[in-house]
Amino acid sequence: MMDYTMFKELVNDKFMDYMPEKYRNGTLSIRKVNKINGSKDGLSILQKGEQGAPTIYVDDMYERFKQSDGLEATIKEFADIYTEAAEKMPPIPGSLLTDGAKDKIYMVIINTESNKDILKNAPHREVNDTSVIYRIMVSDDEKGIGSALITNQIAEEIGMSEEQLFKLAAENTPKLFQPVVKPMSQVIFGMLTEDGGMPKDVAEQVLDGMRGEKEMMWIISNNKGVSGAVNMLFEKNLHELSRGMNDDLYILPSSIHEVIAVPASMGNPEELAEMVQQVNMDVVDVSERLSNQVYHYDRDARKLSMATDTPNKGIINAVAEVELVYDKEQKR
Repeated sequence: MMDYTMFKELVNDKFMDYMPEKYRNGTLSIRKVNKINGSKDGLSILQKGEQGAPTIYVDDMYERFKQSDGLEATIKEFADIYTEAAEKMPPIPGSLLTDGAKDKIYMVIINTESNKDILKNAPHREVNDTSVIYRIMVSDDEKGIGSALITNQIAEEIGMSEEQLFKLAAENTPKLFQPVVKPMSQVIFGMLTEDGGMPKDVAEQVLDGMRGEKEMMWIISNNKGVSGAVNMLFEKNLHELSRGMNDDLYILPSSIHEVIAVPASMGNPEELAEMVQQVNMDVVDVSERLSNQVYHYDRDARKLSMATDTPNKGIINAVAEVELVYDKEQKR
């Protein structure tokens, strides 16, 4: 089997041969692209006079090659994918800093230890073992959400400090991505009945046997289901939920898209952290992992802190030191 280095060299040499004629005058580049919890080799073809171009990943191409009928078939398949993406790509403005751009600045959270390359080039603040970063939404349609990371350079261009970005994003994020707090049973019901699956009355009977006297597990996310874990930093969400449960909360980071809240009386945080780590390694894609730790929300102090400090701090393989308490009033 051809190794990855040789495969990448061949893709660099041959990819243009499979592109339509109008793209062959462009400049093909393969460069390291920092992604959440890792990096990939991104391939782009920039045309003269254009501001941007789609990116596909040579890493994904190589994985497909290992399962395919050969090099030629793989390159042709991805050239077709690239061509379709290029044809459908909306125009890129000459600058992201258009009128109204500040209203599109929002925040997401990522694992700190596993994203040092991203964080060293972007305004951010640490929150326990995660970090808040900022993005500008450039599109939101049936194709999905298009956004760009606010780098140190962009922040300097718009003349905003990290503190200003945080305050602005804290206002914009709930407007752009409506917070959602819903019982786990509602999620399971949807899974059981979607696409004509289990009849609704049967699904209700199944859930009645699971619920007990009250709902014990709640999903915290947003209405788009994308990068919704940041909603655990909006203290109002946690305070209202803890009041309803009449208990403190343990927060289990399911992924960067959502977290799960349970009453603190439900279990031991170290045991819950073991469960979180197992699910991360067995189910959650590396690019979507947030943390192996469990957080505690104190409803009286109205503060979120870390409930665990287990050795498995890194969500890939790394181990890192971590601060145990986050004071929501303190800027990092």
